[in-house]
Amino acid sequence: VVVARYGANPLEAINNVKDKIAEISPGLPSKTLDDGTISKVTIVPFYDRTGLIKETLGTLESALTEEVIISIIVVIILMLSLQASFLISSLLPLGVLMTFIVMRQFGVDANVVALSGIAIAIGVMVDVGVVFTENIVRHLEMPANKGAKGKKLLAVIYEGTTEVASAVITALFTTVVSFLPVFAMQAAEGKLFKPLAFTKTFAMISALIIGLMIIPTLANLVFSIRFEKKRIKRVFNFILITAGIIFIIVFKTWLGIVLIALGVNGLLEYRWPENKKKFVNYINIALTLLVVLYFLSIEWMPLGAQRSL
Repeated sequence: VVVARYGANPLEAINNVKDKIAEISPGLPSKTLDDGTISKVTIVPFYDRTGLIKETLGTLESALTEEVIISIIVVIILMLSLQASFLISSLLPLGVLMTFIVMRQFGVDANVVALSGIAIAIGVMVDVGVVFTENIVRHLEMPANKGAKGKKLLAVIYEGTTEVASAVITALFTTVVSFLPVFAMQAAEGKLFKPLAFTKTFAMISALIIGLMIIPTLANLVFSIRFEKKRIKRVFNFILITAGIIFIIVFKTWLGIVLIALGVNGLLEYRWPENKKKFVNYINIALTLLVVLYFLSIEWMPLGAQRSL
């Protein structure tokens, strides 16, 4: 019976045992029987936790991915602006990626409790993106800032970011300070809850860094693009239609139809009355939501004959 040391990574310990078994297997006793067959001593595991560990982590990682996708859907529905939704939604995958990088540097194992901390922090990460993006958009929509570009656009984005930065920093660090007693825990309870406190703190700090540095940068890039230029929009829509046709012919998937619909919708924008052109954006958002909801419905489909293990 192999027992991992206290605090050791179980999956790493199991892999080390398997490597050692593979190393000593050639030297195990063997005997040639009368019929010429070779009988050899082999080590056969009777209980291996590898499958259980990977299945548990896979389930939580899948739930974490779905939570990010659902958060993006909610943002798109509430914001009704693809530009603002892109800024907020970009924070989630970047924040989770930064959290995993910091976890690796600090030696925090990606166990169930640690990943749960990231799942809990998703809502706070979305809040940070909404606060920064909403304030930037509010400043850009002011009559004095209409059509701002260049240095003026930078100044407007900087003003919108710094106006709420202090409040966001205070709110996040208040939450971080509330976890200090968890960091002081010892023995079994410390081993259980410390990973959650670490990952949630890493996720919130990552969200703050992205909100202060990356979202304003992306806002300058996104809002400096003038989509009203007909030639650029026409080329982009033709690219969508071409990509859709390629998807249908090569991959034989209905996603090509959605791409074609997005391109055609953009090409026919000029036919809409001036006071109803906003419906073009609504149609694009609806098509995007249909695609995401379709893949979520497949992911959430109950196990049956077609999805049985």
